[in-house]
Amino acid sequence: MRRLLLQALLLLIVCTASAQGVPFLKNFLAADYQANNQNYDIEVGADGTVFVANFEGLMYYDRAEWRILRTPGISRVTVTYCDNNGIVWVGGYNYFGRVERKANGELFLRRIGKPDVFRGEVEEIWKKNNKLYLLVSDGNIYKVEGEKVSLKNQINNDYLRFGMSVIVDTDSLDKSSDVVVMNDITQEEQLDNGLKALVKKGEGLIIANESGRHLYTITENDGLCSNDVNYVSYDGHGILWGATGKGVFALSVPSAFSRFSAKDGLIGEVMSIEYFDGKIYAGTTNGLFYQSGRSFVKVVGINHGCWQLVPSHQGLLAATANGVFVIAPGGVVRRLTNSATTSILNLGSYFYSGEMNGVYMQKADGSNRKKVSALETVTKILQDDEGVIWLQNIYGDVWRKKDSEKVFRPYHIKDYGDISSTIVQSGTKVLVIDAESKEPFPYPQFSYFDYNGVLWLTDNQGKSLYRWKKGKRLNDFRKLLYPINEMSIRSMYVNEKEIWLGNDNGLVVIAKNEQDVALQTKPVLRFRMVELRNDSILWGGYGDMPESLPELSSDERDLRFTYALDYAPLVGNTLYRYRLNNGNWSAWDNNHDADFINLPHGSYTLTIQARLATGELTDEVSMDFRIAYPFYMRWYMNLLYFLLTGVLVFAVFRYRLHRLSQEKIKLEQIVQERTADLRNAQDELIRQEKMATVGKLTQGLIDRILNPLNYINNFSKLSEGLVKDIEANIEDDKDNMDGENYEDTMDVLNMLRGNLEKVSEHGQNTTRTLKAMEEMLKDRSGGIVSMDLLPVVRQDVEMLCTYYAEDIAKYGIKISSDIPQRSISIKGNADQLSKTFMSILGNSVYAVVKKAQREKFQPEISLAITSNSTDRVHIVIHDNGIGIEDTIINKIFDPFFTTKTTGEAAGVGLYLSREIVQNHCGDINVKSEKNLYTEFTISIPTLQKGQAYGKTD
Repeated sequence: MRRLLLQALLLLIVCTASAQGVPFLKNFLAADYQANNQNYDIEVGADGTVFVANFEGLMYYDRAEWRILRTPGISRVTVTYCDNNGIVWVGGYNYFGRVERKANGELFLRRIGKPDVFRGEVEEIWKKNNKLYLLVSDGNIYKVEGEKVSLKNQINNDYLRFGMSVIVDTDSLDKSSDVVVMNDITQEEQLDNGLKALVKKGEGLIIANESGRHLYTITENDGLCSNDVNYVSYDGHGILWGATGKGVFALSVPSAFSRFSAKDGLIGEVMSIEYFDGKIYAGTTNGLFYQSGRSFVKVVGINHGCWQLVPSHQGLLAATANGVFVIAPGGVVRRLTNSATTSILNLGSYFYSGEMNGVYMQKADGSNRKKVSALETVTKILQDDEGVIWLQNIYGDVWRKKDSEKVFRPYHIKDYGDISSTIVQSGTKVLVIDAESKEPFPYPQFSYFDYNGVLWLTDNQGKSLYRWKKGKRLNDFRKLLYPINEMSIRSMYVNEKEIWLGNDNGLVVIAKNEQDVALQTKPVLRFRMVELRNDSILWGGYGDMPESLPELSSDERDLRFTYALDYAPLVGNTLYRYRLNNGNWSAWDNNHDADFINLPHGSYTLTIQARLATGELTDEVSMDFRIAYPFYMRWYMNLLYFLLTGVLVFAVFRYRLHRLSQEKIKLEQIVQERTADLRNAQDELIRQEKMATVGKLTQGLIDRILNPLNYINNFSKLSEGLVKDIEANIEDDKDNMDGENYEDTMDVLNMLRGNLEKVSEHGQNTTRTLKAMEEMLKDRSGGIVSMDLLPVVRQDVEMLCTYYAEDIAKYGIKISSDIPQRSISIKGNADQLSKTFMSILGNSVYAVVKKAQREKFQPEISLAITSNSTDRVHIVIHDNGIGIEDTIINKIFDPFFTTKTTGEAAGVGLYLSREIVQNHCGDINVKSEKNLYTEFTISIPTLQKGQAYGKTD
């Protein structure tokens, strides 16, 4: 008896929890089908083509693209009707006809009856006793016999005021002259699985079961493009199509898939799902919600992210960003803790909580809190059958505590390194799976263990959900799970009837036992259209598909093929690929076309294939076509080319004999020239040796000149001091001197002082020039070692800010740098590179200061370092100073060239910078615009992986 009660209770729980959301829905708006948004009627043909009566004509959707057929005068089409022979009839303003196809499979509209047989809108088309009838807004019923349309009888003239959106009961037209207008349920469409769709005027759709009970209503609140549904048509393969005044919709019904989203009250990413107290609870990044019918209601008081839901004897525990809450039966909410919590393990009288700064243990009422682990942001807390408590945080660190231990310790599945891992509950066991594991299964981003002992797993991105049990992968739910293959699973709940999946956009519910008609369909892949780029159509897609196209002329080389399945579900992705002449397949994608531009002449076979939403592959479908060769590539032209080639070869042979005799003469001349070149090479070696000797001589001369020049500079300074002393003595003896003699003496001393200052100034300039020459003659090829470039650059930026602190403060210079945190290894000389960077940075300071002295602006200097994926690092130094004129920018790297005065610079800084960069196998480039900016880019090879560190000569 107790077992029966438990089974009844379980059945009650499952039935209560079983409530699907809104079916998957897709709207096609005017921007999608490129016509008017007003649609009056819709029919699905026997081959899956959707026909829509539109304000601009008859639209049709071949499952690849929307196309439109227009009536004469481009008038509106108000009704379309598909009879039991598959013929599509069309009525509109002053028009009646049917859809026919040309020899090439292209559809067109063909008028039936005379153009002036009636005036007004065709409101209804129906068939009775194999007779076709029309109801027209002129108040008449017309009958169709062959190619003739004639008046049958007149109805109540009051009908004329009803308008195009009125739905009339056609059965009433046969019984009396009174028109019965459908004002509530305007249409009833039979679906599969005993369901039917009811169109409720102005209130959307009602889906009812076979007993007539209304299961749910689909309206604009559920995403429907309009509540004013004019007509619906079921394609017999799980998709209900509808025409409205604001577009066309496709509804997946009957279907195993449904969903809840923000439109149903469920706001945020769903991070946790649990069944409690007869309701489904869903924790999202915006709080906690519970299911109420076909919508979700927010739990008052829980407004922050809800990461985990765990049933307990008190109620439902909720781990949130605002602490741990308990929801008691009946919905009363009580707060247990105040700290942000990401995970919970309920152990009856107490529970563990993973919080931002560690893991805590507390009693069931939240009291006696005690920190038991320092592991931060724990997202999973599990216990195995041996009493071991397992922890895992967001970084993939795993800790554990055995029942006999007092503290948690890090757990490493392998003996080396820290590898990101996850813990997975599998029955009473806890498995630790690292990121490199292959057994028993690869690393899952998400896992869930259900009531039936089945482990649900995803891949390492939270996608590709699958089932695993007793050491093997299960395939029993493959068709239901494959359509949601690309969905990122955040949370999950499974009962006997349904699978609830939380994702970034809400909830998806899968009914386990529901037959999904769309997924059971065996669709057919077809070429829907073949077009030339000049808009002519080779194949229109209807009728028996040809194996090959008519031969194309030599200039018809740009083709576009469109293709599609005749039926495809709304859930999951239907993907296509193609290949030409048995070559490589294109990548799988959801495009329905293959474009070929400027194809070479010759024969081709285009093969297409589709991958269904269930993952199954369709048969390959092929079409042959041939592009004719132009006349100059025909066989007779090839023969002519062969003969001409023979003549040309003979002429070349004769010419070659003549050339050989000429070559003999030239060889003799070359021998003589090479002998002369050898002498020139010897002369060049002698010249280089002389230049080296001159370099040594120049170095010696610099040394010999610098010493006396230093004496000249020093004695000029001393002489300036002596002049001051003489002036002082003369000033002291001024009273004893003749006035004129005093003035002459002071003038002479002033002239002498000026001469000494000029001697000192030019001596210092000469010394600076000699020092620059000495610097140029230095050998910079040594001292190259493996080093990290970034500390050198950071130090130079700091030196720049320190050395030029006064100018930076005075002129408000903005110094910015973009230096990566990681290291960049090169082979280089740190001192030489530092001098190069500081030289260019110093020039930048000079440029912005000069500009700031003559105009008001914001001086800026920036240094940025970038490295590409190849083998070079780039140092870019940019300033918005005075810039460099176009006439001299090519000279700035020449020795002793400078735009500064002789006293400011010797003109070898940029020359030496280039020499240093080139010694590092690098390049230096400059871009500048006068009065706007200057930018130097230094490129240096990086040290690649595997190259040894160490000194290099």
